[in-house]
Amino acid sequence: MMILALAIALSAPPAAQSTDPRTYRIMQQFAACVVRGDKAEARAFLAMAPEGKEADAAMRRMAKERSACLRGPAGDGGKLKMKAASLRGALAEQLYLAEYSAAPAAPEGEHAAFQGSGDEKLASYDVTRCAAMRDPVGADMLVRADLNSNAEREALRKVMPAIAGCTPKGAKLGFDRELLRGLMAEGLYLHRNGAVGAGAGPG
Repeated sequence: MMILALAIALSAPPAAQSTDPRTYRIMQQFAACVVRGDKAEARAFLAMAPEGKEADAAMRRMAKERSACLRGPAGDGGKLKMKAASLRGALAEQLYLAEYSAAPAAPEGEHAAFQGSGDEKLASYDVTRCAAMRDPVGADMLVRADLNSNAEREALRKVMPAIAGCTPKGAKLGFDRELLRGLMAEGLYLHRNGAVGAGAGPG
């Protein structure tokens, strides 16, 4: 039986796991602006290895070159402290929503095999990509739901079994809602583009 320990911010989480709705909204608006301006730029960012120096450098470059996307009341004149993981998730959400107006069909038959990265540091990416492949409908529901809404809570309940089934035995993963939404959006985007799926499943 899979052991899953997820710290998802459903109520009042510790500060490190909290999601500020205002910051989340601003980041999403910035990402939507980037996607409207150049989808290829957003795709290129997602193609970079997560959590790496290249992604950090690209984030700083994007923040500078796309500073106009942060101007105005919503963006506080560009005063937004970005993290590469948050930007990656926001770009994934907005790119997915821009390219897919309808939910995917539910998969039929046995779960397709999934090959993870083999890198323990990328376990969160592997697990959520696997989950998005196994339950694309639940993942789609999560990405389309408003933050902290009843629809989001329902989507989380729906997609949790897929996340649990994709989590290696004994693994402990921590997500806040912002991170989980972004990870699921990226996994779902890659899945619908045919970029996820060959090989043995995790665990």
